Amino acid sequence: MSPANIVGAFAGESGIPGNALGQIDIFDKYSFVDVPKEYATTVLDKMEGASIKGKRVNVEVAKPAN
Repeated sequence: MSPANIVGAFAGESGIPGNALGQIDIFDKYSFVDVPKEYATTVLDKMEGASIKGKRVNVEVAKPAN
């Protein structure tokens, strides 16, 4: 999985411009993607049930750090 894969999937599925996405942190089992607040609902709705590189994704809002 690469940042380009994530940007392509988010932009392709949700229709938001890829350059609107911010920092992407990729880990073994999950990733964090900074999405501007005005696109958050669209990304959540459109990415539901989507897949990236053949792997189904689960998109949710990250919980704030304490």
